[in-house]
Amino acid sequence: MSWRPRKGSWSPRPEGALKRELLLLLLIAASAACAGGPRGSRAALTRFPIGIYQVDEPRHLARLKEDGFDAFLPYADDPATLSALAQEARRVGMRMIAVPDKLREAGVSTKGWPVDAWYLFDEPDVHRLSSAALQGLSDKTRAWDPERPQTFVIGQGAPARLYAGVADVMMMDWYPIPHRTAESVAEQIDLVVSVLPAGKPFWMVVQAYDWADQITDPEKLKKGLRFPTRAEIRFMSYVSVLHGARGLFYFALTKKKKTLFDYPELWQAVSGVTREMRRMQPIFERGRGIPLPFAIPTGGLEAGAWRHRGRDYVVLVNRRARRDWRVPAEILDGRWRARFASADDPKALLRRFGSAYYLRAQDVLVLESR
Repeated sequence: MSWRPRKGSWSPRPEGALKRELLLLLLIAASAACAGGPRGSRAALTRFPIGIYQVDEPRHLARLKEDGFDAFLPYADDPATLSALAQEARRVGMRMIAVPDKLREAGVSTKGWPVDAWYLFDEPDVHRLSSAALQGLSDKTRAWDPERPQTFVIGQGAPARLYAGVADVMMMDWYPIPHRTAESVAEQIDLVVSVLPAGKPFWMVVQAYDWADQITDPEKLKKGLRFPTRAEIRFMSYVSVLHGARGLFYFALTKKKKTLFDYPELWQAVSGVTREMRRMQPIFERGRGIPLPFAIPTGGLEAGAWRHRGRDYVVLVNRRARRDWRVPAEILDGRWRARFASADDPKALLRRFGSAYYLRAQDVLVLESR
């Protein structure tokens, strides 16, 4: 807040009055800070993190950073492991989300750790933890560390109404492949963001996981369980952003007591997307949302638009799983170029039928103004 005397209205004040006004302004500023504004580590609430679950070895962080990630969430909760991860995260320039319980109980100082948020609980809805009990965990953690934000993850959208008032960030993990279409991600996110308090961030956990990894029932293993394709991971990532996600995490680095690094084709499917997300991160994080520069036909296409550093960006998705959808002619008039493609011309990424061009089923087109 700035103050400026109106022209012709200012007159000198006694020294005591000036001191009292200065003290009052300092008290107001302190009160505003205590109200939870983004100061110190709470600036994490304004970032757009790109993270991954189940990172328990410091030696993996450098490679994750190279592949587009800037955050991670370990499942280890012992102070020694978390301390080692924090030290390496600082070295490579990454942020962490961590379970605070054992750190708090052991009285470990986390000053200087690159922690974006404390992870209160994993799927309280699945484990039937009441909102009151979750709030109790939040209060206990807040008493230990009043500065850093807190988060937790729910397993589907509907329970968000029960937990919307707890912590600073809500997360959701929804892994539809192959049981449902990737489009169901958007439906679940809509349930979450519709009940969140204004301004509260939502981070989506995107499926990079094969349900078969934890299933031993032979009958269930016959149901076509599989790892999502790169196209599905990309679609789920972008549709999450269009529906309100202000951060993306991917589940998970570990696979069958190894890591996805040991499965090059699977890791390429994930890292190909996260490298792309990293290039879009400044736009999602600092870009200004603008009206769509062209109309899109209803029924299948969705889009979002941002302005960043003098350029306009549009993300166009086809939500339909089995139908290509005609795109607006305006994107083909030479004003727009395609990003993350071998050719700048959007036509090269679309299917042509007659004189019209179509975005393929559950595909994504990212455009940048020339």
